[in-house]
Amino acid sequence: MVELWRNANGRLVIRATMNAATTPQVWTYSISLTGYVLVLERGLWRMRMPAHPIEGILCEIEKALAAGLYHLAIVLAVTLPDVCAALESADGRSNTPRYKAWFESNMATRFSNLTADDCFSLRCGVVHQGRFGLAGSQYERAVFLLPNPQGGRFRDCIMNDAYFYSADDFCREWLAGVREWVSKKGTDPQVAANSANLIRTHPNGLSPYVKGAAVIA
Repeated sequence: MVELWRNANGRLVIRATMNAATTPQVWTYSISLTGYVLVLERGLWRMRMPAHPIEGILCEIEKALAAGLYHLAIVLAVTLPDVCAALESADGRSNTPRYKAWFESNMATRFSNLTADDCFSLRCGVVHQGRFGLAGSQYERAVFLLPNPQGGRFRDCIMNDAYFYSADDFCREWLAGVREWVSKKGTDPQVAANSANLIRTHPNGLSPYVKGAAVIA
């Protein structure tokens, strides 16, 4: 039997006991690791840091890429600065300056030919107008190469007045950047507080609204 509880200091304590009714051996083991959760892996209980709630969004992007839904993946990818900037802010909101500032701090080094202004224009175009034209950008449009039998790829390229990138590589660059940000800022008190309201899947419902049915909320 495995029991979990928090002691007076708020530390997670695990106690595992073998039942004497089923085996002559009885043993107890306990450990305290702040912030960790107990996860069953291949029949063994292991301590793991819980995934940050934003990981659910990142996994949706990965699933979209695996399913060939590149438009969907790109839309989600270019909105990630809004999500992360909102998590960092005191009011839990993003805006144009915050979007661009987050890009400069966390993604600029990953895109040599894409500025914060370019990326914000791309985000607004694809989210609000359903197009990759970059109004207000140095480029006339963005072009994303889909996987093909020839295996050609583009990474952060410029051709004439267009910005080129392979769709899956573009999205994975965002995934890597956000995961690096989470490793640095995920436990920040402001980020942690705002993360409580981040969209996620609730397998057993969301009390007091829905019980027993999986929802996303």
